[in-house]
Amino acid sequence: MIGGFRHLFPHGRFRFVLVALSLIAAGISVSELIVMKIFTQLVLHEGDFDRSVLALAITGFFIFFLVTRVGQFFQRNYRVKALEKAFRRASQGIETKQENRAWSMAFELTNVLSQGTQLVAILFFFLLLNPLVALINGLILLLILQIVGSIFKKQLRIQAELNSAPAGSKPKPHTRHGLRIKAAETGALVSGGGMLILLGVLLYLSIAGDITPANTLVIFLERGFKTQ
Repeated sequence: MIGGFRHLFPHGRFRFVLVALSLIAAGISVSELIVMKIFTQLVLHEGDFDRSVLALAITGFFIFFLVTRVGQFFQRNYRVKALEKAFRRASQGIETKQENRAWSMAFELTNVLSQGTQLVAILFFFLLLNPLVALINGLILLLILQIVGSIFKKQLRIQAELNSAPAGSKPKPHTRHGLRIKAAETGALVSGGGMLILLGVLLYLSIAGDITPANTLVIFLERGFKTQ
């Protein structure tokens, strides 16, 4: 991935811009968690607030939520402009087909970079909410990455063998795509199993009183409605 990043973005300024955009995406993810935290506090402790204070808190919640949505919109749209500027300088003399392939690879690469930084930021936020949940989440994540990595390596080897097969015995398209889909769904199943384990631990800690209801809801909303 690092080699691909250096190949697609050979100029230091463009690398800095894309890394900065990934960090902004991580900041937006943390802001979304803060929005969830504010929302759960308002719902669970609505009766403890004075009406005027409650009205101000609800107004602040909606403003903060709107800011995170607008920030995400501009971050994702500016990424396209940043890629365009980078390729405008680096793609002179390149065929259209190769340029399209580079665009696809660049989007996938920046998505992985953004998701990686977001994941690290979310883990640190969980560490502030509850260190034990953050530790268990980190261990489950490492296990999932190890298993999915093994599935990916195996799939690369299988596809390479299929490509090197003699012309008369090459597999049909449905066989090739079927193997890819099966591998992807296996990875998704492993990820879902890890998420189920984490939610079980979260439920146990909540019943035992080792985590506050507000923090339980924040982690559940983050892990329950997003992929592990």
